Amino acid sequence: MKQEGKQREDGRLTREKLLACAEKLTAQKGFAAVTSKEICQMAGANVAAVNYHFGSRDKLYEAMLYDVHDRIIDHTMLQDLAESDLPPREKLENLMAYALRAVERERWTDDVALALTVWLREVFNNTTDVIPIARQIMLVKFPWLMKLFGDYTGRKADDPALYSGILGFMGPLAVLNLGSSLPLNLDAKPLTYLRQPSFPASLKTFLFAGLDALRVK
Repeated sequence: MKQEGKQREDGRLTREKLLACAEKLTAQKGFAAVTSKEICQMAGANVAAVNYHFGSRDKLYEAMLYDVHDRIIDHTMLQDLAESDLPPREKLENLMAYALRAVERERWTDDVALALTVWLREVFNNTTDVIPIARQIMLVKFPWLMKLFGDYTGRKADDPALYSGILGFMGPLAVLNLGSSLPLNLDAKPLTYLRQPSFPASLKTFLFAGLDALRVK
């Protein structure tokens, strides 16, 4: 039994290492330019390890995109927040604070920065596989966003105004996240204003003004 447990643990660690190496190489040059052999060599694994642990190169790609997107906006965090007993506005304030961590670079961790780089590169490379996988990812996460924003605005899932509210609130946060992952000089104006203590408060005023206009009276 101990030997079986060790083998399972070794397999799990190898799988995680393959995933991490795939992400590092993808961040450097895009997944299409990365070979399975390169990934296995970096991971110190057998050349057949990708197929053994993921089933195929395509399945590794899918697992990688799920992994990096969860580090950008964690599915469990969204679900826990939506199901929490916090007031609806406080839930959205917490969501905003979570999203703004990319702008506040001192709160970045290397794995979040890497995740943003991988996601950006693959989306802008417009590979044939990334769009359907992105849709699958959002199908899992979007219902929790609908609940968060629906609870605050009083709008139902079939109301187009709810989607306008989600887009109006999350759009600027997404742009800030994506923009912050680029090699920008945040010490140059006007980007320095993004790091001012007053920025989050003014952004919150702007975002909630749009949502408040959509609230059911």
